[in-house]
Amino acid sequence: MSFRSRNAPCLDCWYWQGFRIRCALLPDEPRLLDAHWAQGLQLVEHGRIAPWRMAATTLNLLLDSACDPALPWHWRAICLDQSYRSLQILQGLADRREQHQTLNRLRNRLATLRLQPSLSTAELAEGNPYE
Repeated sequence: MSFRSRNAPCLDCWYWQGFRIRCALLPDEPRLLDAHWAQGLQLVEHGRIAPWRMAATTLNLLLDSACDPALPWHWRAICLDQSYRSLQILQGLADRREQHQTLNRLRNRLATLRLQPSLSTAELAEGNPYE
């Protein structure tokens, strides 16, 4: 069994949790964000993912979710609120020039984030060919 195949189930579960966050599959379950973060830290602790990659992936996931007008507003706000953890980790990890540049891009993205209002349920149903 290769190293990659042993890691795949853990990483797959973490990415699946990220997918559930990104699509707001459980928008009334903010503990999903905590579970995703905790599992990411476990993956880092066991050497299954690099700390920088975990934090950057999580930050991008949260910012993408916060910007998506198809998601409920309260979910988007929770995602935005939780982005501080990833940013804080990245700030502590940045020690190379490329990492500082990436960190500055992510800071800029967060600082200039434009949040459009969420779509109403009527707008979400528009164009649905099954009605």
